[in-house]
Amino acid sequence: MSVINPGSVTLSTWRDIYQGGKASLDPSCLDAVARSAAFVAQIAAKDQAVYGINTGFGLLASIGIAPEDLQTLQRNCGFRRSRASIPI
Repeated sequence: MSVINPGSVTLSTWRDIYQGGKASLDPSCLDAVARSAAFVAQIAAKDQAVYGINTGFGLLASIGIAPEDLQTLQRNCGFRRSRASIPI
């Protein structure tokens, strides 16, 4: 299993993951992930449009996303990113 540490992942590691290898996030990153999630939650709780957090993307940037749909938006964005692939 590959351990992902942002900023120091090699091309061979990405290739292994792309080819179906398992991966996990280095536990030393979990505090930063928690801080980021708290920051995004703080932004989302405000009644202010923030691109990609509570709005659509690209041409849909002026479309607000209802608070009850934000979790679905973020989950779907994660799924799209995890499915994105390019030949290596």
